[in-house]
Amino acid sequence: MRFGYLRALIAAAFALAATASAIAQDKIIVGAYPSNPPWEFKTESGNFQGFEIEVAEGVAERLGMEVEFQDMGFQALFAATSSGRIDFAISSISVTNERLQNQSFTQPYYDSDGTVVGREDSDVSSLEDLKGKVIGVVAGTTGDRWANENKEELGIAEVRSYNAQQDLLLEVQNGRIEGGAGEIAGFQYAMTQMPGLKILVRIPTGERFAMMTRKDHPLLEKVNDAISEMKEDGTLAEIHRKWFGVDPDPGTSTVTPMPVPQPE
Repeated sequence: MRFGYLRALIAAAFALAATASAIAQDKIIVGAYPSNPPWEFKTESGNFQGFEIEVAEGVAERLGMEVEFQDMGFQALFAATSSGRIDFAISSISVTNERLQNQSFTQPYYDSDGTVVGREDSDVSSLEDLKGKVIGVVAGTTGDRWANENKEELGIAEVRSYNAQQDLLLEVQNGRIEGGAGEIAGFQYAMTQMPGLKILVRIPTGERFAMMTRKDHPLLEKVNDAISEMKEDGTLAEIHRKWFGVDPDPGTSTVTPMPVPQPE
């Protein structure tokens, strides 16, 4: 009993020290999966660029802090936020009730749909046409979850998992799989760099992207307020125009300030 009490005191001391360190620090450490344009990617010189990179930079500027980006795999982001290795994670991460049980998110800043992308000569034009086909996904994404949840109902022959979007799309381009399931904006951007691909099916999902962090991170509310400011002063709309070439639609999360999402 006494040992358990001592262990609880030690854990509380570590938690207090971590909180104090986060508040006192002058830097926000942000993990990002850099093979995910236009959200985040690396230039030839090794610098991070992309829609969410600019969101994170805008947040840090408003908080008077520096931002440091760390190159991480998509699945590694979840463990890294939970452990405190990084403060926040970006990489077109959808806010879901399942994820909210173990992680916290800022308000969303982009509304998305899912899609299946394939070759221009593909005869797939509906979800029903996926029957008997092999499709690919990036491991750990909502595209991965959607494909496996609907595999049996749609009669999909096989769902293959890849570590990177580029690997997935090369398989599509080379005809080894019929298509790739995932988030539409990332695929649309990739299609400008990889010829011979088209959107086969658009899948309404209600996905919204946000910055992810561990539960009770001391900077969460401040970061959320900074994102609200970026919506109100037009900064987020400007970032949207830069990376997608169009204004965000009225009423979307890119322009509408929102509170921190809470689990149901």
